Amino acid sequence: MKKIVFSITVLVYCLLIAISSNAQLINVPADVQKTFDEHFKNAQIARWVPIQDSYIATFSQGQGYKDAYFTKDGEFKGVGRYITIDVLPVSVQEKLSNSYSGYEIMELYQFDCVETGICFFATLKNAKHELVLKLDGTGDISYSRKNKIKVAQKAEEPMLASKDNH
Repeated sequence: MKKIVFSITVLVYCLLIAISSNAQLINVPADVQKTFDEHFKNAQIARWVPIQDSYIATFSQGQGYKDAYFTKDGEFKGVGRYITIDVLPVSVQEKLSNSYSGYEIMELYQFDCVETGICFFATLKNAKHELVLKLDGTGDISYSRKNKIKVAQKAEEPMLASKDNH
């Protein structure tokens, strides 16, 4: 159950990062900051985001940005990053292309969890649905969510600007 909750936390964080654009000043507990500094020397913090009982640090260290996940007590849970399809293991690529050929890959996220190892989150989309999948390194799916895409109804007639006659 803890793994599912943590996986959902990772997913929510990814969505929050996509939505938010401005970093905020966050008071990070000293234990969390200390653990981050021990794991990621010479890293440049872009932002901290608190989510439930966790803290996520988005940082750069070399090329690209990564996300480090910590409990409020400073326990390191894992690190993730956005990736392209060519970084996925062949078995995961095949699973996505064979089982979801009617979908376009919108986003891929690799998460290296201290407890369970590497997994991948894939957001897929077609005209009617958006899927979020959690896959292991062999392509097996351990979590999925399917959302129906709401299509705005077309107006019968264009709206006319009202005129004020004063």
